[in-house]
Amino acid sequence: MNKKKITMLCLCAGLAAVPGTAYAQETAETEIAAEVTQEETAAEESTEAAAEETAADEAAAEEIAAENSDTQLQAPTDFVFDPNTGEYSFQMTDERMGYYFIRIYHVDEEGNETGEYVVSSRRIKGGSTGEASGTLDVSAMPWGGYHINLVSFAPAGTDYSSPEAVTLKAHYGIGKALERPEMLILTSGNQAELIVDWYSLSDYLYYEYLPDMKFTFYSDAECTQEVFSDTVDLAALPDGDGYEAIPPANGSAWGFAMNQGEHLYTVTSESEQGTQEVSFSFINNIFTYTLDAGTYYVTCQALSKDEYCLDSQASTAVEIVLTEGESTEEFTAASTELWTDPAYGFQRMYASAGVQTDRTDFAGDQEVYGELLE
Repeated sequence: MNKKKITMLCLCAGLAAVPGTAYAQETAETEIAAEVTQEETAAEESTEAAAEETAADEAAAEEIAAENSDTQLQAPTDFVFDPNTGEYSFQMTDERMGYYFIRIYHVDEEGNETGEYVVSSRRIKGGSTGEASGTLDVSAMPWGGYHINLVSFAPAGTDYSSPEAVTLKAHYGIGKALERPEMLILTSGNQAELIVDWYSLSDYLYYEYLPDMKFTFYSDAECTQEVFSDTVDLAALPDGDGYEAIPPANGSAWGFAMNQGEHLYTVTSESEQGTQEVSFSFINNIFTYTLDAGTYYVTCQALSKDEYCLDSQASTAVEIVLTEGESTEEFTAASTELWTDPAYGFQRMYASAGVQTDRTDFAGDQEVYGELLE
C-alpha cells in the first residue's frame, strides 16, 4: 500500500467517528432532560401533597371552630356605666347565658387588679337577649384607679364557655385634694419619732388611698429654711407588724404594743366601763430620724400618687428640741393642732374613719367624683 492510499484510509476513518460522538452527546442531553422532568414532577407532587395537607388542617380547624361556636357563649355588647351615679346598661346577646355581674376592682400603678372586688352588683339574670340595666352604689368609692368589669357566667352544669369580661377603666378622686394629715412627734436626745395621726390614716384608707407622706424639718418657724426632708410610702403600713382592720369600728389598728416598749405613750380612754388610762408604744406607723442638736419645726404633707388628685396642704409646724446624746426612756411629746389620740376598745388601740370631721379637706365631706378613661 502506498503512502497516498494510507492517507485516504485515515481520512475515511476520521469521518466515520464524527457521527458516534454526536450521538453520545444527544443521549446525555436526553437523559439530563429526563432527570429534570422527574425532579419537576416530584416537586409538583410534593406541592400538591402539602396543599392537600393544608386543606385538611384547615378543614379540621373549621370543624373544631364550628364545634366551639356551638359551646362558646357570645359576650354582651354596648356596656355603659356612669362612675358617679352607678347607673349601667348593656345588651345581652346570647339567650344561653346563665347570669351576669358587674364588679369593680382596684388597680395598682401598673394597671393590675388587686385583691377582691370593692363593689359588686346583684346577680343579673340571663336566659334572654335585649337590654339589661340597673344601678350600683358607688357613693363610698375610695380614690384611685379601677376596672369596672361586666362578667358573664355560663349556666351551671353545661359545657358552655363564658366569654371574657367586658372592662371599662375609671379613676376616682379627680381634681380633689387629699385630707391634710396630723402628726405626733416623740423626742428623746438627738432622736425624733414621727407618728402619722391614726384618724388621718383611717380616712385615707377608707375614703381616699394611702398616699406618700413627706416629712420636712426646718430651722425657722416660718418654714423657709429646710434642713432635711424624707418621703415615705404609707401603702406599706397594712402589711406591717401590728396592723389590723377593725370592721365593727369602721377603722384600723395601725400598730401598737400594750404596756411595753421604750417610749410608752399614755392616753385617757372613756367607755361604758368609765374612764381609764392605758399605756402603749407605737410600732409600724413610726418614722425615726436622728439629727444634730437644735430646734426644729417639722411638717408633714400627703402627696398624690397619680395625676388625678391633688397633694394635701402641709400640716401646721411642730416645734421640737433635740439635744446631744442618744435616745433614752424619757421623752417629750408634741403634736399638730388637730392630732387626736387613738381610742381604746375591743381590747386594742384603734381609730375609726370619718369621725374627726374638723380635719382640713376632710375626706368624708368630699364629693366622690370619677371619670371613665380611654
